[in-house]
Amino acid sequence: MLKKLAALVLVVGLVLPHSCGVQPVLGAWDGILTTIMFGIPVLVTIAYALHQLLPAVARFHERNGAVLHGLFRAVCFVLLGVYIGVSLGDDAEQRDRIATSVAFVIAAGLLVWQQGRGTKTQRLPLLLLTTVGVAAVFAFARYVGDGLQYGGWVFTAGWLLAVIAEVEGLRGAPRVSHGG
Repeated sequence: MLKKLAALVLVVGLVLPHSCGVQPVLGAWDGILTTIMFGIPVLVTIAYALHQLLPAVARFHERNGAVLHGLFRAVCFVLLGVYIGVSLGDDAEQRDRIATSVAFVIAAGLLVWQQGRGTKTQRLPLLLLTTVGVAAVFAFARYVGDGLQYGGWVFTAGWLLAVIAEVEGLRGAPRVSHGG
């Protein structure tokens, strides 16, 4: 039940304004860089919410868990690379670099923690949240105290709630030495 509630909070957070009155579900498609940095996490958030709220999608994820895990792991690494690349650019502000560093540390921590816990299918929801977390943590760290609106708070709270629920679910999963 907690995972379903967190998924609903994430979806609600997508339609509320985050900063400068922009809603992620509408504002994430303004240019190629914005689409990569925020549009992909919006789509992954929707995939997570559908996984939690629609049993048919969850069954599809179970049947194709290993393949989807590989795909979303690659997406997560590419997204991290884009954020790092942008933060290393000459026109990046110090606040952007700090936000990228925080997002990288949290995403890397989640990626390392989930290794060997359960099967790839069982880890898929947490991997989806890790991918979403790259943008969510970046946006929160970047705009808190500098224009973060209630949608950003709602989305971040939903993300934290979902991560906690998924971590608790994986904590009891049997250890897998490789593959899975």
